[in-house]
Amino acid sequence: MLLADPCKGWHPPVKIIYTRGNRVETLASLATLRKILHRFVAHRVFYEVSSRNRTGHEFFSAKGLFVVGSIDVNNREHLTIHIFDAKHKANSLEIFNPQTMRIYDESPGKGFAVSFVSENNGIEARCYIRDEGPDGSELSAQTALEKITLPQLFEYLEGITTEVISPKR
Repeated sequence: MLLADPCKGWHPPVKIIYTRGNRVETLASLATLRKILHRFVAHRVFYEVSSRNRTGHEFFSAKGLFVVGSIDVNNREHLTIHIFDAKHKANSLEIFNPQTMRIYDESPGKGFAVSFVSENNGIEARCYIRDEGPDGSELSAQTALEKITLPQLFEYLEGITTEVISPKR
């Protein structure tokens, strides 16, 4: 199956490799890819982008952490995936025309991870992305009630229950 864009022509299929069971599938649609990647939105992710030649000599490697704000997947001239940093809109990862996507799903409790690999003229480019958990700001918002003391809670409850509502005339 080939990913097709009616205006631009045909593109080679993206092969998906699941590490649990070592099964291989072909990407069925962009909607499937969006669904897989949407798991990273509003989560902190660790990423590594690297490039090497066939002999294993690494040309470069860059690593970092950020919170994913949004993900854009399109298939205009080539399959392109943009993963945007929620806190710094100018920062993003761009994955251009991947040939293989590996899904690391053998240890569900350890987090979700994917890698994209492209090879051209003996040079391999790889982008690895691992879920490091929900964004910390969401966690602090969920635990705001835990930050108040018991006397503060009783004072608040007393204040809202002893308000006198004047009857309407």
